[in-house]
Amino acid sequence: MPSTLCRGLLQGPFDVGNMLAGRQGVMEMMVALCGSEREVDQMVAVEALIHASTKMSRASFIITNGVSLLKDIYKKTTNEKIKIRALVGLCKLGSAGGDDYSMRQFAEGSTEKLAKQCRKWLCNPNIDVRTRKWAVEGLAYLTNDADVKDDFVEDEPAMKAMFELSKSPDKTILYAVACTLVNCTNSYDKKEIIPELVQLAKFSKQHVPEQHPKDKKDFIERRVKRLLKAGIISALTCMVKADNSILTDQTKEMLARVFLALAEDTKDRGTIVAHGGGKTLIPLALEGTETGKIRACHALAKIAAISNPEIAFPGERIYEVVRPLVSLLHTERDGIQNYEALMSLTNLAGLNDKMRVKILKEKALPDIENYMFEEHDQIRQAATECMCNLVVCKEVQERYLESGNDKLKLLILLCSEDDDKLQRAAAGALAMLTAAQKKLCTMVTLVTVQWLEILQRLCLHDNMQIQHRGLVIVYNMMNADAELAKKLIESEILEILTVISKQEDSPKRQEVIDVARTCLTTAIDLGLIKPFS
Repeated sequence: MPSTLCRGLLQGPFDVGNMLAGRQGVMEMMVALCGSEREVDQMVAVEALIHASTKMSRASFIITNGVSLLKDIYKKTTNEKIKIRALVGLCKLGSAGGDDYSMRQFAEGSTEKLAKQCRKWLCNPNIDVRTRKWAVEGLAYLTNDADVKDDFVEDEPAMKAMFELSKSPDKTILYAVACTLVNCTNSYDKKEIIPELVQLAKFSKQHVPEQHPKDKKDFIERRVKRLLKAGIISALTCMVKADNSILTDQTKEMLARVFLALAEDTKDRGTIVAHGGGKTLIPLALEGTETGKIRACHALAKIAAISNPEIAFPGERIYEVVRPLVSLLHTERDGIQNYEALMSLTNLAGLNDKMRVKILKEKALPDIENYMFEEHDQIRQAATECMCNLVVCKEVQERYLESGNDKLKLLILLCSEDDDKLQRAAAGALAMLTAAQKKLCTMVTLVTVQWLEILQRLCLHDNMQIQHRGLVIVYNMMNADAELAKKLIESEILEILTVISKQEDSPKRQEVIDVARTCLTTAIDLGLIKPFS
């Protein structure tokens, strides 16, 4: 009776079950029942032990007292239902040390043998789904071992069998599948190893977790490639579509972790998009645990940053991506999340006015403006590029028209930075603003005394894209106000325009030459210079 009660409680209110399992004599009774001649006693006791061995202290007790019994049951019983449960019990005990290489519970090679048997059961189509589900449970535990992970991803039929099983009507298997995939992609949280603390722990004779050689980056990348080749994205898509009452928040979090690991390499993102992974991520980014949502949002950002958004998120789905991306702009998120969110919003903002309005409605603008002040070069550049695409919006232009703000001054000063990409984005934004709002042309001369020097530097820049933007700003200012045009022509800008306009026509530089000549034509029309003879 205690074993039956423990099994029930450990499957549901596990805190109560753990407390009961910790009472004197209960664990001993479970182990003893494993040796019962009654098959029903054996089945209940084995299941109770599987659930009870979650805690390391009890796993150690069961390893000491029950492993031989589980082995005997596995070898001797002819009842497949008990046999597979005994195997899963051994699998769970074999993984009690987690991914700590130094804490292996069984002898070298034992876990691989258990995993091989699980894969054999998994690939057997003659075995019913309910029983094959236990094989996945076993792999969920054993794939903490990097040798098992590597063997599993080398076995394409086993991977495909698991993916097919995840699509079956019995959705209770999803948690075990998600666990296995998290282990194979190493997408669980890992504590940062600080060498000084490791040395201190060794000195004080404390246990230091040891990384398995096959848990290094190149091995993880290879496993990810094999999972993608085996069709993991289609399986994940099917899993995400499961009923919410079955797909728990913890399972959603694990699926989000797997997606993020799969999207790490830019070369693999096209595969994810091609199999519908982009739109599958959206519900994971909107529902579940906070950690799961952040991981899903980050995976979305990675995809949206370099893909054609209209292909990655077809139809109206594309507008649902904005909110998750904006959530990554918060200051509590880390720098890489901020950066990739800004890159993806830049990509989206370049699509159409409806998308730009959506970004503004999600209140992203203040965060984007703040990141333009960021000290980190790449984040500042990404924020400026995003702003360059957003300034087409009238609402954004009005923010720059407000008196007493530093936004316009910052944009002008960013045009003088040494980073070409940052200069190009800032100059592009300023060119569009001065073209749309004539008042801003005059404001440029008031917000900083360096405006003319910066403008001259843009017009003389070696990068033709930046030079072109500088000349467009000059043209906009000359068209906005006659007095401003006079001020420009009286400066060294006239000499710069003259030199550029006299350059020999060439396809590469034609745009730059044409703008310079248009500026001089405007000056002639305003009577500021005489026509060239």
